[in-house]
Amino acid sequence: MMKKLLVLLIALTMIITFAACGSDKQTEEAETATDVEAAESLDGGWEFTDHEAAALPEEVRTAFDKAVEQFTGSELKPVAYIASQVVAGTNYMILCQAETTTEEPVKSYQMEVVYADLEGNAELTSIKDFDLTAYTGGNNAEISADQLAGGWSVPEDAIGSEIPEDAQAAFNKAAEQFTGSDIEPLALLGTQVVAGTNYAFICKSTLTTQEPVSGIQIVTVYADLEGNAEITNISTLDPAEFNQ
Repeated sequence: MMKKLLVLLIALTMIITFAACGSDKQTEEAETATDVEAAESLDGGWEFTDHEAAALPEEVRTAFDKAVEQFTGSELKPVAYIASQVVAGTNYMILCQAETTTEEPVKSYQMEVVYADLEGNAELTSIKDFDLTAYTGGNNAEISADQLAGGWSVPEDAIGSEIPEDAQAAFNKAAEQFTGSDIEPLALLGTQVVAGTNYAFICKSTLTTQEPVSGIQIVTVYADLEGNAEITNISTLDPAEFNQ
């Protein structure tokens, strides 16, 4: 009888120990899952800006100004605030117009990533050339200040959401027949004289689906000499290409 009781006590002890270990393991797994979830939440993904934020909110402008204080070789002017990414601080992706400080200045576009830490410091962590022609189907590798007819020209003030009236009118007319997504121009990036005018806009697009999906696209609009306008090219911009 005593022998059977001893066996039962040993078996009960093993069951209790196994259950405790299982509980500890589940708790550990739950804590690990919480840590991973928190890390994913911390790292985040790129969140695209809305139309109103194209002209750099105050905190983005402050970080940008601080980051470019030591930047030399060209003058950087923000054109459009593209997206943000929450890390241990915040990354800001900003499309800029760069003008060289040379005797004959040359204009181009660059995509800048500014990192602002939690102590108020900021620095440029990525600078990449943005070739407008790669998104418009053209073949002009460089945008200069003195562009011949037929080449893309950089607007004098391609800053924020200040789009010239003629360009905005052409965009509105062209977008009337466009379906499938809503597109909002953030800035006019360039004009090209043809038999009429091509306009290149950087836009925020939102798919009109049950679960809307937003993105950034370069939209080319052609306006003829009779006042007609149509969208001739749409290219999607991937923030990951400019954050490597």
